[in-house]
Amino acid sequence: MKNELWKFETGFLCGYTEDRDLIRRIKRYKKDWTIMADYFKGNRLVGVQFKIPIEQRRPAERMFYGAENKENEAI
Repeated sequence: MKNELWKFETGFLCGYTEDRDLIRRIKRYKKDWTIMADYFKGNRLVGVQFKIPIEQRRPAERMFYGAENKENEAI
């Protein structure tokens, strides 16, 4: 799964994810994060881009980069 986080404009960050579980968690718990774009391939949702207030930087880093770390853990 691909997760990215970058500066967008003054006071905002952008986040892009293809992780379906992360998309569900963000939609459920982060009502102040705006969906900027939905990406589809065929009729299937591939990724979502969010506009995040800069005050939410730390939770955003934990959500976006924490999902990658769980994926790479050895079993």
